[in-house]
Amino acid sequence: MAKYANFLDWSDDLKAWLCGLDDEELSSVSSIFTFIGVEHSTSLTAFSLPDFVVLGQAVDSFELDEVLPVISLSHSVTCVGEHNVWLCPLPWRSSTLSAVLKEIKQLHTFPQASGVNLNLHVRHLEALLIRQALATTQGVVSKAAQNLQIQRTTLIEKMRRYNIDKSEF
Repeated sequence: MAKYANFLDWSDDLKAWLCGLDDEELSSVSSIFTFIGVEHSTSLTAFSLPDFVVLGQAVDSFELDEVLPVISLSHSVTCVGEHNVWLCPLPWRSSTLSAVLKEIKQLHTFPQASGVNLNLHVRHLEALLIRQALATTQGVVSKAAQNLQIQRTTLIEKMRRYNIDKSEF
């Protein structure tokens, strides 16, 4: 694990959702992420929005409501939508993982030199604000709508669009 020590200064605020990992993959990925300080969970509701997703080797295709970077443990994967995907089968080399996580970290800096996809960032921000409002009101939609200064029916429509369930809060 000493070879991952160079991650400790910049990786500690990343959050990862682990999806479809078998027990061996989960053990390996969890131990590395714990060591380098990447917060991670197999539960999507653990974070308001993770910074990236790690897909197990058995996952051969995926579709996410949110546009998030994806690390796949497979040699190939089919994605629906616009996603940055890195194919990183286990075992991970420190140099490979470091490069991928640095790229993911840079995706969150604003604005990018190549331009900004405004629609993507507006959707991301809108979903984040809705989740935060629901969390502060313990899932009470009418209070969340009031805090967001929108109609309750508008909030319900947006929750459907972003696949947000009030029971998560």
